[in-house]
Amino acid sequence: MIGPGKAKKCFSRLVIMVCVATAASIAGAGAGMAQSADKDTRRFELRLENGRLAADSSKVIRVRRDDVVELSWSTDRRAVLHLHGYDVDITVDPGMTQTMSFKARATGRFPIELHGGGAGRHAVLLYVEVHPR
Repeated sequence: MIGPGKAKKCFSRLVIMVCVATAASIAGAGAGMAQSADKDTRRFELRLENGRLAADSSKVIRVRRDDVVELSWSTDRRAVLHLHGYDVDITVDPGMTQTMSFKARATGRFPIELHGGGAGRHAVLLYVEVHPR
């Protein structure tokens, strides 16, 4: 027969082991969720009209670090677009859709500019904000 003091110690150890096992299980499940979330692609459809972002489009796109981002662009006239900080350039022709893809590795606020417009002018169309996980 086990005395009350020894039973109390055994029970305490059992509670601690169960808590540790539960915490490890939760941490493992969380890691799996993070891996599947990392594989997700964040997609946005954007339209340019007369060299400007369409009125129904957001001026800021928010994503998280390590997201794969796809910005699908359409336009009514030829446009050359540049995402600063990631050095991604695309040319979009009228009637076509062109996708700007990148993995959001650097955090911060990055402008997407429309290049051209005469005399080397560049106009900021919107910003991509990459937030830490």
